[in-house]
Amino acid sequence: MDQIYGRCLIDGELVDAPRRGEVHNPADTSEVVGTYPLLAKEEVDRAVASARHAQWEWAQTPAAERAKLVLDSAHKVAALDGIDEILIREQGKVGWEATFELGYYEALADAYAGMAGGLDEGESLLSDALGDTVCYRRPVGVVAAVTPWNYPLGLMAMKLVPALIAGCAVVVKPSPVTPLSTLESLAALVGHFPRGVVSVVTGTDEEVSRPLLAHPDVRKITLTGSTPTGRIAVAASAPSLKNVTLELGGNDAALVLDDMPIDDDLCGALATGAFTTTGQVCVAIKRVYIRSDRVDELAEGLTAALADSVVGNGLDPASTLGPLTTSRQHRIVTDLVADAETAGARVRYCGDRGPDTQRGYFLRPAIVTGAPENHDLVQQEQFGPALPVQPYEDVDQAIALINASEYGLTSSVWSTDREHAARIAQRIEAGTVHVNTHGLFAMDPRACFGGVKQSGLGREMGIEGLHAFTEARVVNTRAV
Repeated sequence: MDQIYGRCLIDGELVDAPRRGEVHNPADTSEVVGTYPLLAKEEVDRAVASARHAQWEWAQTPAAERAKLVLDSAHKVAALDGIDEILIREQGKVGWEATFELGYYEALADAYAGMAGGLDEGESLLSDALGDTVCYRRPVGVVAAVTPWNYPLGLMAMKLVPALIAGCAVVVKPSPVTPLSTLESLAALVGHFPRGVVSVVTGTDEEVSRPLLAHPDVRKITLTGSTPTGRIAVAASAPSLKNVTLELGGNDAALVLDDMPIDDDLCGALATGAFTTTGQVCVAIKRVYIRSDRVDELAEGLTAALADSVVGNGLDPASTLGPLTTSRQHRIVTDLVADAETAGARVRYCGDRGPDTQRGYFLRPAIVTGAPENHDLVQQEQFGPALPVQPYEDVDQAIALINASEYGLTSSVWSTDREHAARIAQRIEAGTVHVNTHGLFAMDPRACFGGVKQSGLGREMGIEGLHAFTEARVVNTRAV
């Protein structure tokens, strides 16, 4: 595939810029996958002005019509040739992960289309001889949707789809690390939506990100990223009191109870939950807790489950794990594992490296035992292919260790007794706690999703995620 020459979408037209940024392949950093526009602040202002102009008419369009347009747009994007290859080359994921991500837009559009029916109807809160009190849902207004580099299309869809169905015009700001799949996908929608309803802007933090987040005509920010980035968004929202939804960092724990056998099924499920997309998933398992006398048995089981892993270029069908996406992330994970080993931990490296992996950000998956509980590998979000297996003596201690984290996105409890596991799950401080499953494939678009503590504000997905792009308007005709 040739280099991708990405262009932005503003006011229904594809837009270029005199300066352009480069996107490099993390599997071979000498390869320039493509380039993208480095817009100036004036173009951000134009995108927001176009969205504001389109907002009223789009909000008046019946929700069922909006939902159909969104669903049709998802079908259009899914049918594009080569988007999966762009995802592989710019992000580093392997083939099946790119295919899954490309299908996520359609899956979300289908799920949300089924929720659109109630948006145009008010909810009667009280009706009697004195009159009626009715609550309506109205679009919040222009939305700034800021997406990260690990799942650029999937997380764009998580924001764009419900916002559009709710009746909001949206300005998308993708990560400069992986902007090309977003630019190419939205370029295919020129003329599909009314002008200004969907825009996409790219560029530097100073010229694009900060002006977009702080723009007084943006009424809602929805952002997925790191906790420090979330704090920047909150600060930018303060002067105009914007509505904010943030999905931020996580340090997801898997708690294995005593009755759970350490077999191929458990180890395979934990390995998948931890190492999908090379561990660069916000809802991936970041640490596992198991009774102290079973730590080595589980570590050996996980090592066996990962024995056939091949770390390599995602375009090679033999690869099961791709590279880390950025040099910074590669350095963070490498340093965390090395420091844990220096502190006395044992590191079991798994699988093999494929051919031609010298010029990319590749790391073999590592199972780590014996790391001090206060070590950064255990306490922070490593966001890479290194999994600490930590001991506990009793369940109360395990829950205390899990809840001591500053994060609380998702967690899981593993047991043969689902009811008992569900009771334990109630004690864990996280936005979602799974039983006998964990990770990307455990998420249900009908269920709300979000974190507690430093893992975020608000909820995405489900009916709550749809309502997050609306404001309640009460009409009271009761004469008291």
